[in-house]
Amino acid sequence: MPASRVSSKQEGRRSETRLGAIESAAQPEDAPVASTVPMFWIKAPAFVLLVGSVLVLMSLFTNVRFRVTDVTIEGDRLVRREDVLGTADVEGDSIFQIRTREIERRLMERSGLIEAATVRCRLPNEVSVALVEREAALVWESGGQHWWIDVDGRVLGPTDAPGTMPVLHDIHGFASDPSEHIPGVPWGLARDLWAELPAIQSFDYTSEQGLVLYVTANEWPIYLGHQGDARLKVALLWALVEKLTAMEVSVEYIDLRNEARPTYRVR
Repeated sequence: MPASRVSSKQEGRRSETRLGAIESAAQPEDAPVASTVPMFWIKAPAFVLLVGSVLVLMSLFTNVRFRVTDVTIEGDRLVRREDVLGTADVEGDSIFQIRTREIERRLMERSGLIEAATVRCRLPNEVSVALVEREAALVWESGGQHWWIDVDGRVLGPTDAPGTMPVLHDIHGFASDPSEHIPGVPWGLARDLWAELPAIQSFDYTSEQGLVLYVTANEWPIYLGHQGDARLKVALLWALVEKLTAMEVSVEYIDLRNEARPTYRVR
C-alpha cells in the first residue's frame, strides 16, 4: 500500500507539470495581435513629405521669379563694371544657387584693384556687390595700353583711359605687358615730382634717362633720373629754363639726373 500511494503522488506531480507547461505555452486571450498592415503604408507619410519637399525645391530653383535680373555694384570707382559682371556671372541664375563666398574670392583674385568684396542676395532676384578698391597713384602706359599702378609700383589692373590720373609713358617698351609689379621704375620720385608739379599730367620713362619731362613751347626734354630730391630738381629746372630762355638758345636737353651737377646741351 505505501508503494502505491507514492506512485500515485508522483504520477500526479508529472501530470501537473505537463499541464503547467501546456498552459504556460498557450497565449492569453488578451495578448496583442501582431500587425498585418503592409510596411508601405507605415512609411507612406514620410515618403509623401520627401516628394513634396523635392517638388518645392524644384519649383524654387526653376521659377522665373527667382532668376537674377538685377545686379547692383557699389564702390566701383576704378574697376570696370563689365569686369565685375563678367567675373560674378550670376545674371539668369536662380538666386538660390548663388555662392556668395565663391564670387567674392573670384573678384579679389582676378582684379588687383579690388581689396575686398561683399556679395549679398536679396529675394526675389537681386544680387548686390560692394567693393573696396585699392588706391591707385598713377597710370602706366605702354604701346597704347593702360594699367592702374599703386604707390609702390604694383599693377592693380588694366584701364581703358587714365581720366584725370597722371600717366607714366613707357616710350621704349620697358614693361609692355606688366602683370604684378614693375621693378626699376622710380615710383617714389615720380610721386614726389607730381606733388611739386601738379600741373604736369604725364612723364615719359626710359631705363637710361629715368623720368623725362618736357617743358616750354619747344618741348625741351628734362632728364630727371631714378633718384634724388624732387624739390631740388624742380628748383634747378625752373632756374635753368629761365636762364636758357633768356639766352634765346635752342636746347637739345637738360640733364638733372644728378642734381649736384646739372648739365644741358645746346643745339
